Amino acid sequence: MKKQHLLFLLGLIILAFSCKPEEEIFSFDTNLKLEFSKDTILFDTVFTSIGSVTKRLIVKNPNRNALRISDINLAGRNNSPYSIIVNGFEGENFKEEKLLGGDSLLILVKVLIDPNSDDLPFFVKDSIVFNTNGNIQDVKLIAYGQNANFLNDSILACNTVWDSERPYVISNSILVDTLCSLTIEKGTKVFSENGSFIFIKGSLVVNGEAQDQVLFRNSRLDEDFEEAPGQWGGIIFLPGSKNNKINFAEIKNAQVGLNLDTFDSDTIPELVIENTIIKNMSTSGILTIGADLIARNTLVHDCAEFTIGNFGGGNYTYHNCTFASFRFKFFRQDPSIVVTDIFQRRDESVLTDNLRFEMVNCIGWGDLENELAFDNSGNAQFELIFANNLLRTQIQELDINENILNADPKFIDAASDFHLDTLSPAKDKGIPLLNILKDLDNNDRDDTPDIGAYERIE
Repeated sequence: MKKQHLLFLLGLIILAFSCKPEEEIFSFDTNLKLEFSKDTILFDTVFTSIGSVTKRLIVKNPNRNALRISDINLAGRNNSPYSIIVNGFEGENFKEEKLLGGDSLLILVKVLIDPNSDDLPFFVKDSIVFNTNGNIQDVKLIAYGQNANFLNDSILACNTVWDSERPYVISNSILVDTLCSLTIEKGTKVFSENGSFIFIKGSLVVNGEAQDQVLFRNSRLDEDFEEAPGQWGGIIFLPGSKNNKINFAEIKNAQVGLNLDTFDSDTIPELVIENTIIKNMSTSGILTIGADLIARNTLVHDCAEFTIGNFGGGNYTYHNCTFASFRFKFFRQDPSIVVTDIFQRRDESVLTDNLRFEMVNCIGWGDLENELAFDNSGNAQFELIFANNLLRTQIQELDINENILNADPKFIDAASDFHLDTLSPAKDKGIPLLNILKDLDNNDRDDTPDIGAYERIE
């Protein structure tokens, strides 16, 4: 009897081990293939000597049985600019990776491109090759390499000129010193790393053109960060800075677009900005403290706090500008436009000065009930000039001088396109201004110009 029990138990043990799940049984069929989440991994522009973001590739075994991948390697091996990470280990060649039936494997891919003499972007190619039961499959790797001018914690030489031959990549901020200038020519691209600022004690002159703008943006070029706010510091004009001009530029993805902390006793504008787009700021588009500023044909949109915040007095002129912020990308509770004659610094000192604020032919709009706020608690002289604007506000005193209050401007797309729709109430409601004969697109304005940065072209 005992012998029969022993035989029975032995049979159960043998049966248990013989019933191995099908997905764990290896197949050596050469017709079985792997599947990939992508057949090509494409990296956006990668600056030479700076590593890329990490891309993901998922390798799946769609078959019922397990497969043994005898080789996973970069075709370029140790000469490849790419590297892959498999199961937490980085290298260019991996052997005997096992993949159960229906299971998947995550591979991480990076690229680091060596500099060369090219000015234009160039292709950098390789592939990841898989050998499974003698079946060879590959996934292509493509990156656009770009040589650049790299600046790290730099004080620029006086009277520096940047051209468009190669982009500029800024790490740890740069400074244009007192009595010095930085001139940036048309088509130049300036990329700043996280936390980097462009500080101006002297002068900044940006000479963009309608079809060849100057670009200021973050250095992360992958699509997840293409329009992400707060990815670099911004352009900061320090006390004493003067004779600054910005024409046909795009400034995006910073903490603050333009910050003028340039309090002085005169009314000469420290900055004249024209035909420029400022967008996707984690705080403010234009932030000033006791400054003097002229802005024409300028669009500022999608700022978490203010599109324009003018504090501590100063002299400001805004003509044919569009200021718009919505809660598509972030929560916001502050009015888009804030103007005060008083400002308290971090050291608790209080700055107050006379204020003159002129806004003509402008749109100030957003998804809050009141997109304008004024504060003259500094008891300084406080002069507001508003005419022919379209404004979202509860301030009824602004219902003068042909201003249009609380009528939807009817942008083409409030999330991305601030041209006017054909039914916009801003059409033909502006007044001709001598300094503004064209719009932000460089189209002619007619005798009855539209309000805002764009002229509606029928």
